[in-house]
Amino acid sequence: MITIPASLISREDLSILERALIPLIAHYTQQWGDKPRDIDASTLAQTLRHNPKEVVEALDLLVKKGLLKMIRRKTAQGVMIYYTFAPIETSMTAMLSLGESQYSDSNYYLNLTNDAFEALHVFAFELCDREGLRRDLFDDFNLYQRSKNNRSFDWCAEFERWARKEISTNSIPIASQLALNESKPSTEEFEMAQYFIRHLSSIDPQFEEPFDVMSWAAQIKLLIDTGGYTILDVKSVIDWLFSAKGDWFRPNVPDAIHLRKHFKRLIAHTRSFRDGKPRLPDGIDLFDLYEQM
Repeated sequence: MITIPASLISREDLSILERALIPLIAHYTQQWGDKPRDIDASTLAQTLRHNPKEVVEALDLLVKKGLLKMIRRKTAQGVMIYYTFAPIETSMTAMLSLGESQYSDSNYYLNLTNDAFEALHVFAFELCDREGLRRDLFDDFNLYQRSKNNRSFDWCAEFERWARKEISTNSIPIASQLALNESKPSTEEFEMAQYFIRHLSSIDPQFEEPFDVMSWAAQIKLLIDTGGYTILDVKSVIDWLFSAKGDWFRPNVPDAIHLRKHFKRLIAHTRSFRDGKPRLPDGIDLFDLYEQM
């Protein structure tokens, strides 16, 4: 038989889960004729068949209310948290022996002091509010760190890293239909890519047409958008490249990427010739030069 003090049952500030935990903790920790023992949250959650997160939160509340005490003990699996009833009257000898049985290292998450945990809690809420994140993100962080008992010299930085990971995971690019249309190559740019591909196929029987023609059109779009060229400039370069005048440079341009890479040089060649002859400056006629000779 287990005797539970009335002070643990008659309190009005206990939730249903807290009331369910008290007799269960007594069952595991108060055996007749044995010294009081402690119990971990996982065992309690499995016995109650309840959400471990809610069980841990209820246990922490019982600790704050002074009904339970938390014991941190170093085990083969790392530092673990156990719970037992807080004694009504505790001698100094018992307090000293309890302190000697606990493992203390403020760098481990489970060994954070109440003040350090409260400061981390405030920092986490401020960061979540500033970045527009859900506040229960800290609950996920808290449960994860308690289960792993990781070590860190700056837990605020650890939570900020946790939050950044959440931001990067949920950062789905949202674009309007207009923005999507502007980012896609136009019909003329797509047709020019096909025009270039047809020329390559005509001179090389082993040429394999690209599966993604749109990526070739994207290179032509970059030429027009960032280089300031026109679609006619691109066509004139392609025509020159596959003519007798540009045959010497054609092997350097096997695809649209190399076309954009060498375009500045290619457009200079196309603008230097007119019908295979050197181009004269504007406003000067060849016959006028002949009469002056």
